[in-house]
Amino acid sequence: MTGLVRHIIRYVKDDRATATMEFVIMFPVVIVLFIAAFETGMILSRQVLLERSLDDAVRSLRLLRTTEDSDGVKDPWTDDHIQDAICRNTRSIPNCHDVLVVELTVIDDKTYDIPAADVVCVDRNNSSVAPANTFDPGEDSDLMLIRTCAVVDRILPFSGFGLNLVRDDTGGIHMVASSVFMNEP
Repeated sequence: MTGLVRHIIRYVKDDRATATMEFVIMFPVVIVLFIAAFETGMILSRQVLLERSLDDAVRSLRLLRTTEDSDGVKDPWTDDHIQDAICRNTRSIPNCHDVLVVELTVIDDKTYDIPAADVVCVDRNNSSVAPANTFDPGEDSDLMLIRTCAVVDRILPFSGFGLNLVRDDTGGIHMVASSVFMNEP
């Protein structure tokens, strides 16, 4: 029995390879923090680019409100025109045309009622069904609300970041951008 006690005491007093133990314990913690910081930066960058692209598209919509085809015929802007303008400037969202939904509604200038906070996003489970959204370009001097929703995947799905973000059944994060403007007379 004394031989066993001596081996235990000698093992406890041995300080060789203690730095290796600290490294083995701390390395996963540091890597998880690095991955979370990287993913946070990427998600925030995508959000900022989506909002900037929406602002550029709103500027064009507010000032022009029509497009001219090759025959010189002026057509009013549609959600496809706005989606094209946003996707052209947002290269960080993969498959932008497939995952982006644009909603444009008139705000009543008497009551200033804002539509419900629920934003329509793409349903990636059933690609044959397009979500029902509103696209009303309004008249001159109407107050307008435009909202976009893009469904994007997390960069590193195993990192755990984004657990409290709005996600769909496929695990995609809903990135929403909105703006209010007045149609120019």
